[in-house]
Amino acid sequence: MDNPGERPSFREGDIIYVDPEKEANHRDFIIARLNDDNEATFKQLIVEDGKKMLQALNPDWKPRLQEMTKDSSISGVVIGKVERW
Repeated sequence: MDNPGERPSFREGDIIYVDPEKEANHRDFIIARLNDDNEATFKQLIVEDGKKMLQALNPDWKPRLQEMTKDSSISGVVIGKVERW
């Protein structure tokens, strides 16, 4: 989730630490599973009017904002990172 020229940003090769037991809150960075797939996504959680949405940091990513469906689940909250060298 690279956000060119901005902070926060996560670049390819960075190591992230995820806590699967931490409660996710508005603006946390999370790992989410979508629609019962075996695939996960790394996004920022946005909560507005009771709706949970996933936002990409990269402004060029399409779609930048997508609503979490009832089949989606949060697998963990990012609690730290180590930047690549």
